[in-house]
Amino acid sequence: MATKKKNTRAEKKENAKLMNQIAGKKMLQSSTVNCNVINSLHQNTSFGENDFGEAIKLDIATTREVMEAVSKEVNNGKLSSLEDMLTCQAYSLETLFMTMASKICRSTNAEHIELLSKLALKAQNQCRTTIATLSEMKNPKRAMFVKQLNQASQMQVNNGDGTEIRNQKKTSNPANELLEQTDGERLDTRTTGETIGTNQVMEAVGEVKRS
Repeated sequence: MATKKKNTRAEKKENAKLMNQIAGKKMLQSSTVNCNVINSLHQNTSFGENDFGEAIKLDIATTREVMEAVSKEVNNGKLSSLEDMLTCQAYSLETLFMTMASKICRSTNAEHIELLSKLALKAQNQCRTTIATLSEMKNPKRAMFVKQLNQASQMQVNNGDGTEIRNQKKTSNPANELLEQTDGERLDTRTTGETIGTNQVMEAVGEVKRS
């Protein structure tokens, strides 16, 4: 039978470093963080006893596995677990509202009544918000895209970024445009006038002598 080779001191240090890195990554995961919070909340919670008469303790590893499974379902588009969670929270918020309301009926202190009333209304509002969120998850609203078009007489306004107008200004060549296209200007359509003999006494300028 072959004997198992013992790890050297350097190999043991490397394995210990690797295990510490894995533990550090797990501690930063959302499932691990929330499991630790749940475990701290249920330190004094009684889950009964097992067959050996020992107190049942919350298993963090199992709780983390459940959370990771739910997260995987949500990533795949299955929201039934979250819907169940919100439904249960709505019942808890309703219970909190009724508890505060019942304490208001038994209180005679004005300050206590004001404080309990605020807490009751907050619980009621949160319950309403939770139910509205559930309704939105079950019946999501469809996004509508409406293209706006403004028309008045023969004017049309396009709500764009002005790219087409700028391109038209760049590509237009004023030299190729007709004169009639400019407001207030017209082509001269008259025929060429006849020459006349006015100012015939005028002679050509004589030769100018320059130094």
